[in-house]
Amino acid sequence: MKAKTYIAGYDYYILFVYMLLMFIGLYMQLNISSIRTSMSFFYKQFIWFGLSIISLWFAFKVVKLEKIRPFIFMFLIITILLLIAVLIFGENVNGAVRSFRIWKINIQPSLIARIVLILYFAHFLDKKQKYIDDTRPKGFLRHFNALIIMTLIVFLLILAEKHFSPLIISSFTLISLLLLAKIRFSTILLIICISLFALMIVLKLGPRYRGERMQIYTKYSLFHKAFNKEIEYKGTNDYQIRESLLSLTGGRLFGTTPKKGTGKHYFLPEAKTDYIYSIIGEEFGFLGALFVLGLYVFLFARAIINSYKKDMFLKLAGIGLGMNIFFNAMVNIGVSLAAIPSTGVTLPFISYGGTSLLINSFTVGLLLNISAKRQRF
Repeated sequence: MKAKTYIAGYDYYILFVYMLLMFIGLYMQLNISSIRTSMSFFYKQFIWFGLSIISLWFAFKVVKLEKIRPFIFMFLIITILLLIAVLIFGENVNGAVRSFRIWKINIQPSLIARIVLILYFAHFLDKKQKYIDDTRPKGFLRHFNALIIMTLIVFLLILAEKHFSPLIISSFTLISLLLLAKIRFSTILLIICISLFALMIVLKLGPRYRGERMQIYTKYSLFHKAFNKEIEYKGTNDYQIRESLLSLTGGRLFGTTPKKGTGKHYFLPEAKTDYIYSIIGEEFGFLGALFVLGLYVFLFARAIINSYKKDMFLKLAGIGLGMNIFFNAMVNIGVSLAAIPSTGVTLPFISYGGTSLLINSFTVGLLLNISAKRQRF
């Protein structure tokens, strides 16, 4: 009789922090929806909450990471086909095409692409460990050309959708994986330089709104204020960031309480998505905002602790998946604080959005999977 394995233990801290963030998200959606014209967003989020728990359970209990490794390349090809489908069948929203509908459900493949690329990098770098010492630029190009080509295809398709933020988050994450895999620093430095050059070209030649966002950022940037640099911006598109900063500063140390919060009263149109952290800061103050930030830091720390002593594949996959959530949260929070330019990234588990909730919950399920201690019987 063939021996079976069962999960004897896992990282309860990750599950606790995940559930806490999910309940904070549900509460914030109820809080915002209750003073607006419709409660439909809260009801939809509640349904997605239930589906996301199933997504987490599936990734934790059903998926066997070692057994899916032979199919990772196939998942990447499917993801590329989905990204192409967006360009053909996707909905144009404010000049960008980022999702398409199936049975009234918005599918956003760029979110899936971020996860699949992490798994692909972890699998490929593990498989090519014997070539790690020969990864100066020429060697890296010779041994890891498939990694470069597939990443470029995914990035160019996401760029064609005019969805810039996933590229920023993925770039930080994937370059970090190269560092963890001990790819030669000269190669990583060259990749960073090429990435920065590409970023400058995209900002210069891309849609006009990106340039305007950079101008708005320079006007309100925390770093410019720190160096006492006065930047003049003449425009009418800085409303969101101005109201975001007013909400955050109005919260002071302990917050105004939900009863007295003003940002959600249509002063911040994107209160339930991009700028929900500003509402948290206003109503629960600096301490409340710091607490939420601390939850993401703790979740990332647990991902590192659970993955670091595993084999190369699980180590890179676990830390990469943890980074993906953490960097996503930091970008959203950074936008709310005017620490970085506006990107249109939601706050994981808290912002409104079905696809992101499902994908991020699946990611946490994989982190629990990696942390699990298994025994045979």
